Amino acid sequence: VSIYQGVCQEGDFTANLATAREVVQQARERGSHFLAFPECFLSGYESREAVQRGARSLDDPELVQFITESAAHEMVVMVGLARQAADGLYNTELVIHRGRLLGFYDKVILTPGDRDALGFQPGTAVPVYQAHGARFAVIICADTSYPHVAMAARLQGAELLFTPHNNLIGAMAADDHRHWVRNCHVGLACQLKMVVARANNVKSDRSGQIGYGDSF
Repeated sequence: VSIYQGVCQEGDFTANLATAREVVQQARERGSHFLAFPECFLSGYESREAVQRGARSLDDPELVQFITESAAHEMVVMVGLARQAADGLYNTELVIHRGRLLGFYDKVILTPGDRDALGFQPGTAVPVYQAHGARFAVIICADTSYPHVAMAARLQGAELLFTPHNNLIGAMAADDHRHWVRNCHVGLACQLKMVVARANNVKSDRSGQIGYGDSF
């Protein structure tokens, strides 16, 4: 399992896609079976303007090409974006394998910032996938603060849980937040008997705020 922890270029889909391609190659060289990127990595997550600039539909040509390229390897790639759909905008993690889109997960438990500031709609399903001998699922950031979404995956047989995040936290509160997030993940792993893998961003260019990483 490989987890990418790095910088997202806010609103710059093409630049983030180029980074994703580089990371895919690195993970292939490591022999990884799974690779997960942070929440909304391809689009950005900092503001409504950035999200809208970076948002893409599933039939976007650049995105379709990226998915098609995965036919060259056996690795499962999970990457986040703001997904444009006919009924609104979703905070989505794509699940890509062997040149096709296995499916996608839309964040279910939205924060007020997700809903009001960024304009996301909530997801309504928790799909479970199978590859490399494992059943796995993806949930996103705030979903991990409660047991319900992860439990829905576990009840469908998921053994491996990927949790992309995109945290930008006030510097004074960052350590408390880090402890809270770690405790939530330890709780999910222990209570539901799942392997949990978290991918978070890093960011340090905003005064008084940081994206602190702590992927695991």
